[in-house]
Order: sequence, then C-alpha cells, then structure tokens
Amino acid sequence: MACCPTEEKYGYEDSRFEKDVDQHFHCSICYNVLKEPRMCRNNEHVFCLACISEHLKVNSHTCPECNDHLSVDTLRRPRVLSNYLSKLKINCDYASRGCPEFTCVEDLKTHVANCGFAPVFCSNENCGMEINKQEREHHETVVCKYRKMKCHDCGQIQEDVGALKGGLMELNGKVEATNEKMEKNHADMKKIVGKLEGSLGGINKRINEKVEAVGEMNRVVNEKVGAMKNSQDEIKQEVGKIKREVKDMKENCSKVNKDVGEVKIMMIQMLEKLNTLELFNKLPLPTEEILNTPRQDILIAGGRASRGKRLKSTAIYSWEKSGWFEVSPINEKHNRASSFIYNDQLFVVGGVNSKTIEIMGLNELPLKCMKFPGELPYGCGDHQTVVYQQRVIHIGGFIYDKWRQSKMISELQITSPCTMKELCQMPEPRECHGAEIIEDKVLVFGGQKSLGHESSLDSVLEFDVKKNECKEMPPLPHPLTQMATVRWRDQVVVLGGRDRDGHVLNDVFMYDCKTGKTKALPSMLEKRCRYCAVITGNTIVVVGGMDENYEYLSSVECFTMGGSTWEYLPAMNEARYGAIAEVLPSTRKYV
Repeated sequence: MACCPTEEKYGYEDSRFEKDVDQHFHCSICYNVLKEPRMCRNNEHVFCLACISEHLKVNSHTCPECNDHLSVDTLRRPRVLSNYLSKLKINCDYASRGCPEFTCVEDLKTHVANCGFAPVFCSNENCGMEINKQEREHHETVVCKYRKMKCHDCGQIQEDVGALKGGLMELNGKVEATNEKMEKNHADMKKIVGKLEGSLGGINKRINEKVEAVGEMNRVVNEKVGAMKNSQDEIKQEVGKIKREVKDMKENCSKVNKDVGEVKIMMIQMLEKLNTLELFNKLPLPTEEILNTPRQDILIAGGRASRGKRLKSTAIYSWEKSGWFEVSPINEKHNRASSFIYNDQLFVVGGVNSKTIEIMGLNELPLKCMKFPGELPYGCGDHQTVVYQQRVIHIGGFIYDKWRQSKMISELQITSPCTMKELCQMPEPRECHGAEIIEDKVLVFGGQKSLGHESSLDSVLEFDVKKNECKEMPPLPHPLTQMATVRWRDQVVVLGGRDRDGHVLNDVFMYDCKTGKTKALPSMLEKRCRYCAVITGNTIVVVGGMDENYEYLSSVECFTMGGSTWEYLPAMNEARYGAIAEVLPSTRKYV
C-alpha cells in the first residue's frame, strides 16, 4: 500500500520553484510562497489558507495585517492571484527521492498521486522495506529475500524422471544403430579417397606451374608499385612541408590577432579612464570649504528586516557623533513606501498593502510620528513622490487593490480626505523606478512594468509640471529596476539596482538631464538593490538594501563628488531593505 507524503500544512518553500517567486506572492505569516491564497474582505491582505485559519483559531478573529474583524467564513479567494500561482512551475514532493519533474502547482496533487518515486512498503511478510513505487514489482518478485518461491509436487517429479529414463534407453538404441551405419559408410569413403588421390597428383603438378607463372607476374608488378611509392613519398614530403608552412603562417596570424585584441582592450580601458578623468576635471575638487561644510543628519524609517519582519523602527545618523541612534518609531509598518518633506514635516506615504500616511514634525523635539487624518485612495507601494513648490507629485507604483502597476502621474492633495488628481499618463506602467525634480521638470528613470526583473525598463521620461506633458528622453545604458537616484546640481546620479537578467549591481553613473548623456562614477563597495540613497551637500550616502544573494544589508557607505573612492560609514543597528530615508534640516540637533 502506498505511503502518503508528509503534507505541507503551510506555504511552498521558495527553493521548490523553477524560477524565483516575487516577494508579492509570499505569505506574511509563514513567509513561504502562498498556498491556497485567501484574503481579508476589506483590505485584501493575502495569506495561505492554512496559515490564516490557524491564526484565526488560535488568536482573536482579526486580520494580522490591518486588525479588521475577520473569520474563516468571510475570507475571500483572490481569483487572479490564484490563477497566476497555479501556473508556476514547482518540483515534485518526491524530488529528494529522485523525481526530476517540474509541474504546474495546479497539477501537483495529481502528479504526486501517480509519481513513480512515491515511497511504498514491500508486501512480502517479514520484509517491510521502503522502496519507490516504480521499483516495487521488481523488488517483491526478484530482489527481496523474503519473496515467495513456487513449490513443486514431488510425486509428479518422480513420474517425470521415470519417463525421462525410458526415453533415454530408447535413444541409446538408436545411437548404436547409427554408429554401425557410420562405420560402414567410412569404409566406402576410404575406397573413393584412394581413387581421388591418383587423379589429384596430376592436378597438383599443373597448379604448381601456374603458381610459378603468377609469382613472376607479381614480381614485375611489385617493382612497378615500388617505383610509384617512391614518387608518392616525394609528393607527400612536399605536401607536408607546405602544410607546416601554412600552419606556421596561421599561428603567426593568430598571435597578431591576439596582439591586436589586447591593444583594442587597452585602448578601450584608456578611453574609459580618459572619460572618467574628463568628468572629474569638470567636477569641483573637494576644496577645504566643501570639506568643512557641515553635513546634515540622516533619518531612516520602516522597511523590512530578515525573515520578512516588517519594521516600525526609526534611526538617525549623526555626523557629529559618527553613529546611529534610535528615536520614536513610526506607528505602522511601512515597507517600500515613499517619503518627502513638506512645510517642515516629514511625510511617509503608503507602502506594501498600505493606504496610510504618517507625518513627523521636524521642528518639535523629541521627534514623534502621528497618523495623518487622510489616507491614499488605494494601497500603493514601490512608487515615487516629489515636491514642486506647494504641490506633491505621485508617480506610478504597484496598486494592491487592483493587483497591477500604475502608469499615472498624479497630484496628491494633502487634505482630509486625500485625493489623487490625474495629471498625465506615462507610455507604460512602472514600479521600482527612480524620480528626481530639476527646475520644473520631473525625471523618471527605469523601473519595471510588471512583476519580475525581466520586465525592467531602460526608458527615461521627462514630465513638465507646468504643461502636464510627458516626453521620452535618451534611455539609460541598459534596463534597470530597484535602484536609487539622487539629484546633484542639474544632473541625476543613478546607483546600483537590478538588471533585466536579475543581477544586482554596484555601478554608479551620472545622467545629464539636458543631453541625456551618461558618465561613469566610481562603483560602490557593495552590490545593492531596494535601498535608500540621499545627498547632503556634495556627499552621497547609500543605506542598507539587499545583495545578489538575497541577504539584507546593514552596511552604509558614502562618496563625495570630486573624490575617487567610496568609504564605509558605521553600519545601522539592524539590516533593512525597502525603507525610506530623508536628510534632516541642519537648524536643529536631533540626537
């Protein structure tokens, strides 16, 4: 009888899938890929059916994300999400027993039920060995030492032996008769052979004469063949000599081509160095005045820590004390939100499955975060917000209520209730992009138009705030998403991120907002994506994020424009990614 596999009660492990599964499809209770997804009826927070059922059974009947009233009966099935998950390729439950198959999640149960690698027990008494289903018959009938053997009837065997003896006696009689006939035939053959020997003597004589004549002909032919071979050997020697000369010429050409290739590489490297030197010549040198300019402290809040834990903690980096200091936390867990400073107040806007806006008065000490009375019309994360004069511009992002990316550029009205006034539509939707404002233009960089880094974009858009018009600019050097951007003078510095192949980068380059030309800057010390970057004075600071091994980072590094290398700053107290960061006014001391 087949053994049932150990049933996974909660979500599927990430490692079982053929391709990486986006973080949007992970349960926030078990942190695995969603299994039989269910969502709360009001805010559409998504969980595994088993996870949320156990939570509601053990804890109070409230959603673990938004604390709204919730029960098993009021859970909803997200049809679009379920359809997407059902098409993901996952390995068999018995992959550890050797099954190589990847199948759609919706077909997994049927495959497992019929899988030849399923464990079964040998049915032979006293055995009970666990084997693969496809090997069961061979084991039970051929291999197993406890297999049943057929017992023959001894009486029947005796009858068969008697019959065999009688047959053998009859066969012996026939053999003796056959031997007598063969002896007689042998004597007759001897007489015939004697007659033939006389005739063969004359035939052998004539054959010997013919053989001698053939031998003479062979000698003449061999002489002629030898002469031809000598001529062929001379030709072969000439051909070999020519081949060696051609080989030498090929080797010389190969060496020349290799030398030319090395020269090309050296020239490219020299050009790159010349471009970098030209850029540095245009940048201001870190004069004593720049070096002595006080740098503003940096605040970081929210994000996500290891094992999917979303954070409320807030910390400030003090240049004077060269360290990170915890301050009052934010009220809710904001992950992959946006932030801006408006009228001396820090605003934290939205995030994963969040409509909430929080504010922090920067002129009141100690700092304290309060929930803004208004909220976004829909949950939105991985978007961008910038401030132009007294207007807040909201750009793209992922809309969790509709489970799709946004292509809208809107004006966010900071009122109660909050409203989003559509200003313009981008050519295609995008999330995980960068945005910076220069004069009366908003520059939008890269991002991705659907779930997964393979949909990343290289396009750059320029949005005219006065005309509410959007136009294409020269693109980035390659598609890029989950990067950071900062404005320096009339240019934008683009840092790190993830390319279309999923590689996490530490590249840094400057984008000229007038010409669209790019110039490389020194690379960061670490590869990062989904991290924060700010600029204070002429110093760029990058904080946290995720590396190419999906490890969350606590490291911090900085680069002064006009310099040549990045330097580490003291690390944060805990690793985090998807956080917000802002430069604090220099008029106050916050720690």
